[in-house]
Amino acid sequence: MKILLIAWYFPPANTIAALRLSKLAAHLIAEGHDVRVITARNVRAPQGLAGDLDGARVTATPWIDVKGLSGRAMKALKKRLPGSSGPARAVSAEAAPSGHGAPGDTTPTAAEAPRTFRRTMRELMFFPDFAMGWIPHALRAGHALARDWQPDLVYASGPPFSTLVIGWRLARRLKAPLITEFRDRWSDDPYYPPSALRQWLDRKTEARIVRDAAGVVTVSEPWAAAYRARFGKPVHVLYNGYDPDRIDPALAERSTGGPLRIVYTGQIYPGRRDPSLLFDAIARLGSDPADIAVDFYGTQPAHVWPLADRYGVRTCVRVHPPVLQPEAVRRQLEADVLLLMQWQDPREQGNVPGKLFEYLGARRPILLIGLEGGVPHSFIHSRGAGALARDPDHAAELLRGWLAQKRETGHVPLLPEDVAAGLTYSEQFAALPGFLESSAGSDAAAPHTGRTA
Repeated sequence: MKILLIAWYFPPANTIAALRLSKLAAHLIAEGHDVRVITARNVRAPQGLAGDLDGARVTATPWIDVKGLSGRAMKALKKRLPGSSGPARAVSAEAAPSGHGAPGDTTPTAAEAPRTFRRTMRELMFFPDFAMGWIPHALRAGHALARDWQPDLVYASGPPFSTLVIGWRLARRLKAPLITEFRDRWSDDPYYPPSALRQWLDRKTEARIVRDAAGVVTVSEPWAAAYRARFGKPVHVLYNGYDPDRIDPALAERSTGGPLRIVYTGQIYPGRRDPSLLFDAIARLGSDPADIAVDFYGTQPAHVWPLADRYGVRTCVRVHPPVLQPEAVRRQLEADVLLLMQWQDPREQGNVPGKLFEYLGARRPILLIGLEGGVPHSFIHSRGAGALARDPDHAAELLRGWLAQKRETGHVPLLPEDVAAGLTYSEQFAALPGFLESSAGSDAAAPHTGRTA
């Protein structure tokens, strides 16, 4: 089967999404399918990740930075609006109301009206998202590719959800089945609640695209159940997985002294996914850097230091620049305990950070700050891979136990070898080709056996 993959994030972009999609494409090729990729060149993300595909299979196009253009337009608009001397509020997790749609009077006052208008204009400018400036370039690349290579199936992975718009339009034009992959939520994402108008537009567009899709792929069973109920489409759950070839046995079996080292790789979301509970627990223990060291890699310092200062634990905390994915795995292997954070909100149940599977592959105990009964908690609890900290006192108790192990033996024991059983990329992707073939239909389902580039 000839499969066209639409992916904003793809190597050399150094993100979990790029790694997932590169491994996915490589797996499909290994299964005998002919895969081509359309991606964006020089996206705003750390670079340097090595890909798994021959470069001839990947078309990287330019894109228009609409965010930069709109920023200048919004400045000009702000000058023309009364009562708008302050800066326009960006639509972000930090600016989102903590109630996330809780009932109440949301009618803007006269003083708020200019700000509300600017927010609505910004939301409409960025429709469906910041990557909208890629759509015309990706469509042209798809049409050019189809002159000599006609796909049997189009696979579009979002976010950003401009990829789904591109995949939908190409699938219609090329008369190929469409698979939409939701690595995160679109119209019902609680992290970035939009205005009512934008939410209606998102929901309408999402439904229109999925209505024409042959199937849906997502990253957890709770989300899959929601998509099945809403769209009535076949849905396949595809977790991220991890790459066992990146696990260095020498590091995995290491034994060393020093402080209890807790490592976190990635971004945090203040007020939702943040280390406040951990910092509170460290403060309650009265620990110093000789006892506990918490290392953050790729996390914005402005999201860490104020919290560390609030609890008086700055000396136990270190914030490092972003590292390439292989280096992130190495840092995980050097840890005694790995920190995983999830928002404690029922709507977070199906949200599964991709790093969870790397953590399990590293065989280090996981300290979870998050939702009891959520998918990450279920994975960790069922596999005996760590513990959910219910509150600061409980977190302090867990830290005390790991500290005692470290002081007695010089290290915290590794988790059992089978803790990550069934979670490698190849194991996770094994059932996907069958889902794609059944979704695409038998006429297009046979693996491609002709010449490939």
